[in-house]
Amino acid sequence: MIRAWHRHARGQDDYFIVVRGAMKICAYDDEPGSTTRGQLDEVVASSEKLQVVRINGKYWHGTKTLGFEPSLTVYAVNRLYDSKNPDEERRPWNDQGVVDPRTKAPFDWNKPPHK
Repeated sequence: MIRAWHRHARGQDDYFIVVRGAMKICAYDDEPGSTTRGQLDEVVASSEKLQVVRINGKYWHGTKTLGFEPSLTVYAVNRLYDSKNPDEERRPWNDQGVVDPRTKAPFDWNKPPHK
């Protein structure tokens, strides 16, 4: 399952801990004038090696479960959710505007992660 892309404009940061299975977690910066504009980071997190992955909410980010086993993720945020005024912007998971800087092509969630 792919859950992407979204970001938080008002300061929400996301924290992920994968406690079962494996997950690719990606963040993409497209802010004009940003020193990291055009950068895309990929992290593969799994229950085999527990880690906290922090995503600064200003970056577009998303996740994809890897392998045949469903993943289970502990998800935490630094701000309470406001259902009347959610801090969330969305774009399609296959948005052609999210460009992988390594290939110069639109980001492909189904391509195997690489370092």
